[in-house]
Amino acid sequence: MRLLAAILLTACLPVSSAAWGEKGHLTINRVAMDAAETKLPEFMKAARQQIIYNAYEPDRWREEGRASAMNTAQAADHFFDSEYWGPIATIEADRYAFMEKVAAKKIELIKVGYLPYAILENYEKLVNAFRFWRNAKTPQDRESARANAVYIAGVMGHYVGDGSQPMHLSIQYNGWLDNSPNPKNFTKDRMFHNRYETAYVNAAIDINTVRPKVQSPQRLANVWDSIKQHLTLSFAELEATYELEKTGEFNPEQPRPRGTEFIVNQLARAGTMLGNLWYTAWLNSAEPPAAVPKPQE
Repeated sequence: MRLLAAILLTACLPVSSAAWGEKGHLTINRVAMDAAETKLPEFMKAARQQIIYNAYEPDRWREEGRASAMNTAQAADHFFDSEYWGPIATIEADRYAFMEKVAAKKIELIKVGYLPYAILENYEKLVNAFRFWRNAKTPQDRESARANAVYIAGVMGHYVGDGSQPMHLSIQYNGWLDNSPNPKNFTKDRMFHNRYETAYVNAAIDINTVRPKVQSPQRLANVWDSIKQHLTLSFAELEATYELEKTGEFNPEQPRPRGTEFIVNQLARAGTMLGNLWYTAWLNSAEPPAAVPKPQE
């Protein structure tokens, strides 16, 4: 069943919208590094420019062509359409077990999205890379593990950033859908997504207004629950995003304080979450891996 679900997913995935654009994604990784680098191994600070650069890497892959096998496989990792499933808190940590439940509910696999798993799986890869760096037996092994950690940390930032953009948690990802109830008369502008996260960010957002709002990293007691909470908070801001659009807050040619502050807070929350994940991965890498349960006879 899991293999069938995976095959169906990769055969049918749609194109998803990018989140934040290059400036927004680079800003998130940069402010996360500013807040977290003193709590991370020195090699992370030394590689900060690579980590910042890799914030946009998953969107660079699209330049190979949206119909490529690579982009077909990773497109759904950028979003989670909550309305098709229900509360984000109810999803489980196993991507393929979740896919089985989606299929059982007769929900099209292509419509749900797998952003929570992109964050969690990259976090676990980072723990693994940090652990191999700690335990390396040769300088060559340590350098390879270092390079892996730097790359994964940067790419993970992309998905954490996607998860702070409310339209990436909803079917209303690019103007309100024509077939959805719309009693508040929210915009149906099919350029709203790009205008919000790219044009407005490019015009109005100054990193110096984001940086002070990013908190010092804290160790997460439960990484999966924290990821779900991060995404839940973003989804809760969906209607507020559309309400602000109605009042003209996201016009790149005439930026306004309320719209600017709204986006600054989302970018800062992503930066805080990313720093928390990096720091937690570093601390957890010093501990033995969790035991894998034995399969039932």
